[in-house]
Amino acid sequence: MKKYLTILFSALLLTFSTISSAITLTDLQQLFSKNQVVRADFVQDRYINGLTAPIHSTGKMIISKELGLWWQQKTPFSMTLKMNQQRMEQRIEGQDPEIITAEKQPQLFQFNHLLTAIFTADKDMLESNFDITLTEQNKYWTVTLQPKLAPLNKIFKQIILNGKSYLEKVTINDMQNDKTELTFANHKTMKLSQNEQLLFR
Repeated sequence: MKKYLTILFSALLLTFSTISSAITLTDLQQLFSKNQVVRADFVQDRYINGLTAPIHSTGKMIISKELGLWWQQKTPFSMTLKMNQQRMEQRIEGQDPEIITAEKQPQLFQFNHLLTAIFTADKDMLESNFDITLTEQNKYWTVTLQPKLAPLNKIFKQIILNGKSYLEKVTINDMQNDKTELTFANHKTMKLSQNEQLLFR
C-alpha cells in the first residue's frame, strides 16, 4: 500500500528576495486548471531508515483530467502503473499484471482523489484534508501540507510541493521518518495523441 501511496502522492532561486504570501491557493488552482493534460519526466529518491543510500528511480508520467494517471518507471526496472477513478493496474516486466478496483480498496482510491487535488491545486479538497502554508519567493511557490485527518495523519507527517508554472517537486515525510523526493521536469501540456490515449486502456 505504501508503495502505491508514494507514487500517487505524489520538482520544483535565482536571486535573493523576501518571502511573502502574496500568492494564494486560488491562484494556483486557476494556474493548474488551464491544463487538461500534463506530461513530465520524473526522478524519485526514497530515503529509508536503515539503508545507506536512497532508492533511485526514473521515468515519465502523464496525468489527464479525463483519463487518469499513467506512470512508467524505466529504471532501475520497468514498471507501468495506470489509474483512474475505478481501477488501478500495475505491470512489472516479466510478471502478471496486478489489478485493484475501487470496490476492493476504497482507501487507496481516496488517495487517487487527493493526488488529483494536488496536481490541480483543488482548493476545497486540500483545505478539507490539510493545514496549508503557502509562501512565494522569486515567483517560485511552496505549499506545505500538514495532514489533519485520518488516515493521512497516520501515514504522512508533511507533504511539501514546490513549483512555478507547474508542480516541479514533491517531498513526502512519513510517520516512519522515511522521506521520498519526486522531481518533475520537461512538462508538456498538448492534447493526448491517439497513441497516448491507448496507454490508458
